[in-house]
Amino acid sequence: MRKYTLRNLRFPARADFNLEDEAAAKLCVPRTAFRMESILRQAVDTRKANHPVYDFTLELAFSTSPPRHPDLSETPAQPQFPVSPIAVSDPHPFIIGMGPAGLFCALAMAENGLQPWLFDRGDPLELRSAKVSEFWLDGVLDPDSNVQFGEGGAGAFSDGKLTSRGKDPSLNRILEELVRFGAPAEIAWQALPHLGTDGIRAVVKKLREYLIAKGCRFHYRSALEDLDLEQGKVRRARISGQWHKPEMIILALGNAARGAFRMLHERGVALEPKPFALGLRIEQKQSHINRLVYGSEKWAELLGPATYRLTASTGFTFCMCPGGHVIAAASEAGGVVTNGMSFAGRRNAFCNSAVVTSVGESDYGSGLWDGIDLQRRIERAACKSGYLAPAQTASGFLREKLDGGKPAASYLPDVYAADLNALFTSDIAQRLKSALQRFDEILRGFTNEAVLIAPETRTSSPLRIPRHNKDLHSLSARNLFPIGEGSGYAGGIVSSAADGWRLGSRFRLG
Repeated sequence: MRKYTLRNLRFPARADFNLEDEAAAKLCVPRTAFRMESILRQAVDTRKANHPVYDFTLELAFSTSPPRHPDLSETPAQPQFPVSPIAVSDPHPFIIGMGPAGLFCALAMAENGLQPWLFDRGDPLELRSAKVSEFWLDGVLDPDSNVQFGEGGAGAFSDGKLTSRGKDPSLNRILEELVRFGAPAEIAWQALPHLGTDGIRAVVKKLREYLIAKGCRFHYRSALEDLDLEQGKVRRARISGQWHKPEMIILALGNAARGAFRMLHERGVALEPKPFALGLRIEQKQSHINRLVYGSEKWAELLGPATYRLTASTGFTFCMCPGGHVIAAASEAGGVVTNGMSFAGRRNAFCNSAVVTSVGESDYGSGLWDGIDLQRRIERAACKSGYLAPAQTASGFLREKLDGGKPAASYLPDVYAADLNALFTSDIAQRLKSALQRFDEILRGFTNEAVLIAPETRTSSPLRIPRHNKDLHSLSARNLFPIGEGSGYAGGIVSSAADGWRLGSRFRLG
């Protein structure tokens, strides 16, 4: 049977529907004329208030000639991206970092018969979670094991969004692997799939168990401290005081690995600055956003809590967390960092999103460390004892007027009243305000009763570790492979995991 893709299968959102019946009606054929192979995509169109519409893309199989229809076409073959293998004699490549890039690089290697050793400066996920909870309650920060560092990476304390899409088959492969390790099957076709922080953690634990059964080793509280480079190769690496001589080293660093970046530069590994984004988080009542997006809060019972993605010429929303919490995400003493997190059920009464603006040389200079210096200045200026975060109503920020008291917010340990305009340069503050004003035009009343909590500085890495386009190794060392978000080649869970998978799948013993 030949397979065909049916696009734009649209009908009013409701609980009782049958996709085969809807497809047959659209194509004007009997239900027996085809077999539904799979759902390729599911989205919800909310542009018309109080009339949400489902929008599906399906793969159908026909035993006879299919009907002619502008939305029906033969499913194209998956694109192939031939790559050359990387031959190794040592079955234990070193992977530095246990975020999505490192874990999925290890998985791809393990499927090819290798047994990589994984290292992370932080703790196993269970202990790391306990330390993060302690930090949120009483402000005791472990600089090596926190929201940024430790098994699972920063994605283990997030909304668990899986929205990366593209033609590269590695992206779909990551979704398939996530389902294999316990994620619900619908993440493969939802337009805005998510696992929630609890779902991500469950997958990480099962993935760890599988890799250990395959012979991989996990080394916690093990930080990369030094490298020796000689004639274009890493000769040895010092990890937590002990020197090793691995044949290959994969750098799966997070974007907060500032000390590692400094060490790499000092040892002659090429680095380059890159633009990133920063700003603050906006927190609103979820019921308010449900009404703005759906037209009525009643639709949340069918469609789940509403989400949004807004853009303006001066900024955009990022990492929107329906039914979530604003969390403390610091990794350095004396600096405040915020982020958003939600569980799979997204049941909190509030939602939040980053509101950020792109920053580059015109904001902080052209030096290698200038972007990190800007991040650090803002994080330290925001910090009060106990890692309290500065907060302000959106109306106060827009009017440049300090609120009468401390606004209520979900952030732990707590917030304090501040004028957030003073936290940023005047140019950055003005761009953020202009973006918020534009969002108010797109969703009328968007900033009503909203609270802003700052700063959001870790959206992506301010640096990139340049690598060979084809062979993926560092331009400075043939056996050093930078991957993932911290190295400047991804942004988010799926794209980071895919970058790790693409590299790991090329390794072969021989």
